[in-house]
Amino acid sequence: MLIQRIKVSNYKTYLDLDLDLSVDEERPIILIGGSNGGGKTTLFEAISGALYGLKIENRDHFMELLNQGAIGQTKPEISLQITFSGKVLGQEQKYILKRIYVLNPAGKPLESVSLNMNGNMFVYGTMTARKERIKNEQEVNKIIKANLPQELSQYFLFDAMQSSELLKKNVFAQTIRDNFENVLGFKKYLQLKKAAEKVQQEWAQLRLQAEQEAAEYNELVCQKEKLEADLNSCIAEQDSYYKYLTSIEAEYQKAKEGAQQNASLNKRITDITAKIEDIISRAAQYAEDIKGFMENVEINIFLPKMASNLSVEINNILRIKNELQKSSTGAYSLETLRDVTTKVIDYLKQLSLCSPEVDEENIVNHMVAVQNTTNQQDPFDFLDSEEIAALKSLVTSGTSNLFVSLYRQRQDLEVLLATIEEMRTEKKNLQQSQAGGNEYIISSYEDSQLKLEKTKIVEGQLKQGIQKLDNRIHRYDVQIQQEPDLKYDTLVKLKPFFEKVADSLLKKKKAQIESEMQQQLNRLLVSYKGHIGRVELSDSMENFNIRIFHTKGNQISLNQLNAASKQIFIQVLLKVLRNLGDYNPPVMIDTVMGVLDSESREMLFEEYFPNLAEQTILLCTTSEVRPESDYKKLEAFISKTFTLHRDVEQQKTNVTDGYFGIELNP
Repeated sequence: MLIQRIKVSNYKTYLDLDLDLSVDEERPIILIGGSNGGGKTTLFEAISGALYGLKIENRDHFMELLNQGAIGQTKPEISLQITFSGKVLGQEQKYILKRIYVLNPAGKPLESVSLNMNGNMFVYGTMTARKERIKNEQEVNKIIKANLPQELSQYFLFDAMQSSELLKKNVFAQTIRDNFENVLGFKKYLQLKKAAEKVQQEWAQLRLQAEQEAAEYNELVCQKEKLEADLNSCIAEQDSYYKYLTSIEAEYQKAKEGAQQNASLNKRITDITAKIEDIISRAAQYAEDIKGFMENVEINIFLPKMASNLSVEINNILRIKNELQKSSTGAYSLETLRDVTTKVIDYLKQLSLCSPEVDEENIVNHMVAVQNTTNQQDPFDFLDSEEIAALKSLVTSGTSNLFVSLYRQRQDLEVLLATIEEMRTEKKNLQQSQAGGNEYIISSYEDSQLKLEKTKIVEGQLKQGIQKLDNRIHRYDVQIQQEPDLKYDTLVKLKPFFEKVADSLLKKKKAQIESEMQQQLNRLLVSYKGHIGRVELSDSMENFNIRIFHTKGNQISLNQLNAASKQIFIQVLLKVLRNLGDYNPPVMIDTVMGVLDSESREMLFEEYFPNLAEQTILLCTTSEVRPESDYKKLEAFISKTFTLHRDVEQQKTNVTDGYFGIELNP
C-alpha cells in the first residue's frame, strides 16, 4: 500500500490542504517539518481519519474538529480524501476514498463515504437505506482491511514519543503477542482453533444419548467457560494493577527517598475541589430553576399554549382597536369640548354677539353628536386600556417552553453527578497522601504489589481448575469417540490442527525473525551495540514472549533499558514485523526522534529510515531533523519535502515546498 495524495477541508488547523505524497522507488522518504503546534499531528490524524473514519459524537465534538477560520466563511463541512494504491489478489489497484461530515438540522453529525476503485464506485452514508448501506460499507471495509486493517495501523502509523510506553510491565507481552498474531497472520488460526473447539463441544453434546450424561457434559462445559471468564477477569485485574504500579512508580521511588511534591498534590486537590463545587452549584441552580418553573407553571406552559390557540382572535381584536384609534385621530374628549364651548360663549356674550339665554350643554351635545358621526363603531368598547395591554402582552410574550432546556440540564447533571463520588474518593486519597506523606504512597504501592501477587496465585488456581475440567470433559470425548462419527472425528482433529498451524508458522519464521532482530539491534541499539548475542522467541503462541541476551550469555532486561533504547527496540521490532508480515503498509512516524540521544539519532539516519519501507513519512521539527546536519544525511532518500506554517490570525495551517526554506535537490 502506498499513499499518493491527501486532501483535507475544514479539519482542525487545515482550512484547505492538497498534498502530493507519492514517492520514487529509490527515494522512499517524505519529510514534513513544522514547529510545535503547527499541524503535524493533525495531518497524522487526518490520514488515519480518512482511512478509518472520524468518530464524531455530537454537535460540540463536530464544532471542535471544524476549522475555526471556516466558521461563517464556508459551508460547515469536514472533508477528508485519501488516494492510495495497493495489491488485492495480486492485482494493483488505485483507490480514492472520501469521507464527508456535516450536521443535520437537529445538530446530529452525518457521515457520507465514497470509494472509487479503478472506476468502480461504492457510496453510502448515514441517510442511505440500511440494506444498501450495509452492502457498500462491507465492501469498503473489506478493501481497507485488505490493504491495512485498522487494528494494525497503530503499529505502522505511530507517535515515536509513545513507542517506549509499550515496554512498560505487562503491556509489552500483550503488545508483542498482538503484533505477531495480527501482522504475521497467526490470529486467524487461533480464532479457528477456538471456533473448532466450540463446535466440537456442541456436537459432542448432541451425540450424548443419555439425558443425565448430556446435562453433566453441558455443566462441565459451562463450568469451564465460567472459569475461563474468571481467568480473563483475573488477567484484566492484573493489568490494572500493573498500570497503577507503573503510574505511581516514580512517586514511589521518590517517597522511598523521602521526596514529596506538595505543590502538585495541592493543585490536583484544588482542581478536584473546584470541579466538585461546580457540580454541586449547578445541581443547586437546577433545583432553583425547577422550583421556579413549577411555581409559574401557568406562565411557563398553560398561558403560552392558550396564547397560541387564541392568537388569531386576539390579533383580530388588537387590529380593529388599532384601526379605530387611527381613524379617530383629531377627535376631542367631552371635557375639552365643554371647556372650549364655555370660553367661546362667554367671549361672544361679552361682545353681545349671542343671546344670554344660549344653552351651552345643548351646543356641547351637538358637537359630540357631529364628531361621533365621522367615526366607526367600536365592537370592543367594553375593553378598557389595561385589558387591551394585557392582551398585547399575552401574544407577544412568546411561547418558549422551558421544560426542554431543564430536561437537558438534568441529563448533563446526571452524567456529572455520576462522577462526583469518584472525584471525592480521588480527593480523599490525595489528601491522605498529602497527610500521610511518604508512608501512604509506599503503603499503597506495596499493597498493590501484594494484591497483584494474590491475583497471580488465583490465575494459577483457575488454570489448574480449567485443566481438571478439560480432563473430565475429555472422558466424555473418549466415550463419544468409541462410536464412529466422521464429523466429530474431524472436529476433534481441527483444534490441535489449527494450533499446530499457528505454531508451525511461528517456528517457520522464528529463526528469520530472531536473526534479523539480532542484526538490527547490534547496529542500532547503541547501549549494547555489537553485544547482542541472540534474540529468543517463544516456541508457542499460547504463552508468547521475546527475550534478548548479551554475548556473555546473560539476559538483558527490557524494562531496564533507558527511554532511548526502548524506542529503538520497539522500532526495530516493528520494522522486522513489517518486512516479514502479510502486509506491506507505509510507515508514518510523528516526533521521529522521540527521546533519542545523539548517537541513537545518527544510527537512525544512517541505518534505519532509508531502508524502513517503500514509503516512509516523517513528521518532525528542526530540533529533530536539523537542517544544517541531519537533513543532508537523508536528502538522497527523500522524494518530497514540505513545511507546515501555522497562521494564527487566519486560524489555519499553510503548506510550502521545501524543508524550512531548503529546496530539495533533484
